[in-house]
Amino acid sequence: MLSAEERSIIQQWLIQFRLSSPVRKVCRDLSDGVLVAELLHQLFPRLVDLHNYTKGFAIARKLDNWETLNRKVLKKLGIYLTPDVIHTVANGSKDVVYDVLLEIMIKAEQQGIECL
Repeated sequence: MLSAEERSIIQQWLIQFRLSSPVRKVCRDLSDGVLVAELLHQLFPRLVDLHNYTKGFAIARKLDNWETLNRKVLKKLGIYLTPDVIHTVANGSKDVVYDVLLEIMIKAEQQGIECL
């Protein structure tokens, strides 16, 4: 579980990206995976094909987006999400998405991509 300060740092990091919609409530707004795909596309443009991700409110759409991200992008970065994590993030519950964002932030920094 991340501290309030760590979550705040991640929220500040999110602000620097040009996403298709603003992130007001992180858990809810990132639950369909589309904005995370956009973020990853800006960090690692060759890894992400944005046409694979569709906005949606249905849990099936959200799960599909996250499973696609996990299989096609995160795996290549050495980030592995369990089915439980994917379900939790897709449901917009808890703060698990912050853990995922932190891993992405760390991978970007390891590859020399300026994050803050």
